[in-house]
Amino acid sequence: MEFEDVRERALIELFGALEGRYGPNYECRYYPCHFEGQDCTFCFCPFYPCFIYDLGYIKKTTKGYVWNCKDCHWIHEKEVVEEVLAELSGYSRQQLVEEDWLFFNRIVQKLYYGREIGEFVEFAEAYSLMRCLEGKDCESVEEVKFLSVKVEKFEIVEVVEASSPSEVLNGSILIPLLREGYLYGFRSEDGKLEGIKCRI
Repeated sequence: MEFEDVRERALIELFGALEGRYGPNYECRYYPCHFEGQDCTFCFCPFYPCFIYDLGYIKKTTKGYVWNCKDCHWIHEKEVVEEVLAELSGYSRQQLVEEDWLFFNRIVQKLYYGREIGEFVEFAEAYSLMRCLEGKDCESVEEVKFLSVKVEKFEIVEVVEASSPSEVLNGSILIPLLREGYLYGFRSEDGKLEGIKCRI
């Protein structure tokens, strides 16, 4: 399935759910693809790619990079579906069609963390999701490592492993780097980056 079709399918499912068509889909040949009793309202998640490592991870495939969230149960919990629908019902369909990744990501942050954790950083007009590492078991490391991800129309178009602000793609999203069971990222103080390594 082409990426444009996936985004269109996510919006069609969202609009159907806003009209009251939601719940488990017992007729789906893959049910239950996540867990018994799951809510299938968002088979195609409206927040994809969310870049929240508690829900998925970035993966390189033969066709490029994808956000792998096949083990995400969060969007399939009944209470979460109700919260998502309550939040998104406040917007017009036209706005939901026209809004960008940042609009949807701020909503998922609010729903998942209770607040926006993302922040714009001074270098390269980038949006950092490094605060997703707060509260995890982290230690300082000498080398700074993270990913700079360029997204266009909800599709990951470029990924760079970075270790300094000079390597960041302009207008990208900064997320931790997953390697061998650890998340690598940074803390920023006075414009300096301190490398951190966190257990998942």
